[in-house]
Amino acid sequence: MKSFRSLPEQADTVVIGGGTAGCVIAARLAANGRSVLVLEAGPDYGALEDGNWPAELLDAAELPTTHDWGYEGAGAAGQPLTYDRARVIGGCSAHNGCSQSVGWAGDYDAWAAAGCPGWSAADLAPLFTAAAELLRFRRYTQDEIQPFQREFIRACRQSGIPALDDLEDLGASQSVGCAPVNVRDLTRINTAFGYLDPQRARPNLAIAADAHVDRIHFLVGAVEAVTVTRHGRTSTVGAREVVLAAGAYGSPEVLLRSGIGPAAHLEDLGITVVSDRPGVGSNLHDHPAALLEFAGTAELRRELARFSGGGWLPQEQSIVKLRSPVSDGPYDLHVYPWVEPDPTQEYGWRCVLPISQLRPRSRGTVRLTSRAPDARATVDPRFFSDDAGADLESVRHGVRWTLENVVPRMDRHLGTPLFKPVPPDEDGLDDWVRRHHSHYWHPAGTCAMGAADDPMAVVDHQGRVFGVTGLRVADASVFPDIPRATPALPTVVVAERIAGFMTGTTP
Repeated sequence: MKSFRSLPEQADTVVIGGGTAGCVIAARLAANGRSVLVLEAGPDYGALEDGNWPAELLDAAELPTTHDWGYEGAGAAGQPLTYDRARVIGGCSAHNGCSQSVGWAGDYDAWAAAGCPGWSAADLAPLFTAAAELLRFRRYTQDEIQPFQREFIRACRQSGIPALDDLEDLGASQSVGCAPVNVRDLTRINTAFGYLDPQRARPNLAIAADAHVDRIHFLVGAVEAVTVTRHGRTSTVGAREVVLAAGAYGSPEVLLRSGIGPAAHLEDLGITVVSDRPGVGSNLHDHPAALLEFAGTAELRRELARFSGGGWLPQEQSIVKLRSPVSDGPYDLHVYPWVEPDPTQEYGWRCVLPISQLRPRSRGTVRLTSRAPDARATVDPRFFSDDAGADLESVRHGVRWTLENVVPRMDRHLGTPLFKPVPPDEDGLDDWVRRHHSHYWHPAGTCAMGAADDPMAVVDHQGRVFGVTGLRVADASVFPDIPRATPALPTVVVAERIAGFMTGTTP
């Protein structure tokens, strides 16, 4: 692997973003013999074995925000929300939760049926298996499940939910269990470790850290170069092809600054239109989550102390999949409880039971506030804005189910509620959800994949951007609809699939 004090003048393939997907794309292309330059806006701490990684990014028990991009926005009632995204090699796989799931087969089959051949569940299943191996998935043993999580699983079972560890099963239905985790020896295994590290010694792979991409340049509709700011200096790197993997916020930002997007929006900012693609930055959706929070009890403190013995304590482990009355599949909700230290509470612990809608109908936008590359875009998922009110109905069902079935069975651990009382009437509960929701940190869809005759599609089934040549997108932004899963693993699979198309290893 090469590293640069100054950027090269020319590169064959430039990968913009060394995050969850970018590491996968770069590694697969380099292993295939391609000459690859990765432009990562954050730091690169090298291989895991080098020992230079910050402790908080390695500790699988933490959810650090030390490398956050700083995106902010508002919830359905105007409440401020942060939209954490990691600016570091490995991207969000270096700072997010380690629970992994594949989602439901029907969601991927719907992608294929809507004009994306090669994206059915059967097509993708081998890639899920390969990703799980490279990210070193493991399952918690029974004696590794901490007391609060055991109580939650027990409460769900007593409510009639079967206990199954089936979050890796594309055909799974309602159940409760612990998800597989990308954790080995208490270390979070991000995609830089799983994919990039084995390829770092290759002379045809170069990683330029602290390299923030302003825009992509085109000559007669074909990729020509990329403008990059690094260490306070701006330079241009010529490129034969570019793969954009900057995430559901970053990828549309780069496209918009490059003149690809809704013409009216670009013209308002004085950006020359290269390709009028109204879908760029549209179709933004995330998994909204209503939070039920409680003070931990003295009994919880005693049991957690006894379990951990002063050592590592996994705070989040179990997930229940639920089906609401508006679900279009076997389930459409996750409840994924955790505990967190809270010195403001009498017994030092806070318990959180989030209820998240996995198939939101609501759609929002990512829009530039300025053509300046260091200006963060406006992020507006427009939570609970769907005309039919299905998103609210789904979350309403999950909140009531949790309050009626789980909370009373966990009174040994759940103390004083730390939220305003949930109204019993439907309208009151809907208002409560709007005012007290957050999200699951799962943005997607802003460069949606689709058929050529779909005016809102941004890329084709191989990730190629419509209207130009030599440019692809390969990250969670290409999801037409987010699968009912924690999307880190599906994002890896997207990168695997598009890398396969590029190298000819995918049929």
